[in-house]
Amino acid sequence: MIKVIFFDFDGTISDAKEISYLSLVRVLKEYGYKFNEGKLRELMGVKMQFILKELGLEVKDIEVIRKKFYKYFTEAALAGGIKLCVSMKPLWELKSNYPLIVISNSESYFLKASIKKLKIKGLFKKIYGADKFERKDDMLKKLFKKMKIKPSEAIYIGDRFSDIEYAREAGCVAIAIHNKCSWSNLATIKKEKPDYIIKDFRGLKKIVSSIV
Repeated sequence: MIKVIFFDFDGTISDAKEISYLSLVRVLKEYGYKFNEGKLRELMGVKMQFILKELGLEVKDIEVIRKKFYKYFTEAALAGGIKLCVSMKPLWELKSNYPLIVISNSESYFLKASIKKLKIKGLFKKIYGADKFERKDDMLKKLFKKMKIKPSEAIYIGDRFSDIEYAREAGCVAIAIHNKCSWSNLATIKKEKPDYIIKDFRGLKKIVSSIV
């Protein structure tokens, strides 16, 4: 039986892929870094230090880059550059029976600003941004212990192949959501062999009710 549902945010709840990419391109160009923009698109969605490392950039102060990026990213979101990926109605219905919790690689203040802009405040019981943990799987394990639940009693749902990897490492049910907002393509997601693949949260609701 499922007792709690964890969510990624960007690409899962919100469609913020383009403004995220453009915000980071803007910052890197401001600081004079040369990089492959195509490769950057592929890397978006993971932690900043990993992106910069994979781009081959030696950045002395990652925090400066991160803060400027989230300044631009948040401004773009609040200006209307962010929208919901799919209908949230099934999640509001699930909320009455399950705690819904966000664990995202975005910063907490960006997540809170996005949730307010998207008018879904009150949907999630807790929100954990990248400033709260090193790895998603470690955060999941920490919360399982805190909430006194077994890994098998939890779901983690995300749109990237790495979300499936983290769910596997944590031992919970791994669900991939794939639609126009997703940051990983379907072939890449399937390679990670998620327990389920859905296109919207109506699919999630069906899965939750079927796991006993």
